[in-house]
Amino acid sequence: MSGIHRKIRSVLSGTGSSLPSRIVPNAEFVGMVDTSDEWIRTRTGIRERRFVGPGETSGSLGVIAARHALASARLDPAEIDLIVCATVTPDMMTPANACIIQNALGCRQIPAFDIAAACTGFMYALSVADQYIRNEEARHVLVVGTEVLSRAMDLTDRNTCILFGDGAGAVVLSGAEKTERGIQLVRLFSDGASQHQITVPSTVTPAPASGKPLGNHVRMNGREVFRFAVCRMIELIEDAQVETQRIGRKIDLLIPHQVNKRIIDSALESTDFPADRVMINLDRYGNTSAASVPIALDEAIAEGRAKVGDTVLLVAFGGGLTWGSAIVTL
Repeated sequence: MSGIHRKIRSVLSGTGSSLPSRIVPNAEFVGMVDTSDEWIRTRTGIRERRFVGPGETSGSLGVIAARHALASARLDPAEIDLIVCATVTPDMMTPANACIIQNALGCRQIPAFDIAAACTGFMYALSVADQYIRNEEARHVLVVGTEVLSRAMDLTDRNTCILFGDGAGAVVLSGAEKTERGIQLVRLFSDGASQHQITVPSTVTPAPASGKPLGNHVRMNGREVFRFAVCRMIELIEDAQVETQRIGRKIDLLIPHQVNKRIIDSALESTDFPADRVMINLDRYGNTSAASVPIALDEAIAEGRAKVGDTVLLVAFGGGLTWGSAIVTL
């Protein structure tokens, strides 16, 4: 029967995450750049982050996170109908990380593809998965966000090298009828006119007319990105508050992109959203880009901060510029 005749919802049936074993404390940057543990903590809220080691990739981290999510959902890989992977640090330009994950899990010959929307990538992937399920093109969809930004960092650039970490998070969405649970709303935005604020050139990026090499490292206008992130986070929270009130719910937990404690605090102050209903783990992992929100979501559920029946707000913003949110009832 077509989805036109029956209401199918995308329900979160499992979550998982994967982090490299190597812990990199702030002290490790002292001497490499002009910084200190106190300087980093007071400006970002970050104490440490994880970096991949030899043999580890965004693909391998994604596989582990996916296995945890499948176990949480009590599903066999053969039951997955689609894989969408959000990443800007794939193992290769081709094949896609999603295909690497598909093969490693032993899935059927199903659609598998990557999405590149920087730190908002997981939101974009979640939206695609939701539409497949609502249109009854898939019953179970694996969504992965995975990054190894440590391999795209300039360790001589104090403004960026202290911010990022590696990791992967994954969720399984499953179609369900006659339920109030599931994805209530996803909102996505982009502003390509501001693309220059956050960039990571690649080996195929054309050299500028000056002929000066770009380098394959993260480059960011910190002041402008800070302003952008605070403004967009405020807008997303306020819009979600209106939407949840409209459907007779409240936001039980806010899970923002784990980018900078000062950004989050500024947005909370402007919206009067209670800090005790916000999931924060950036002090341990830093900014893991597309992996940030799914890792925090997995931890929130594991710690009991987000329970079945709760409505959570997921918020992200990043390069592109892109930003977006998702309201999900667990």
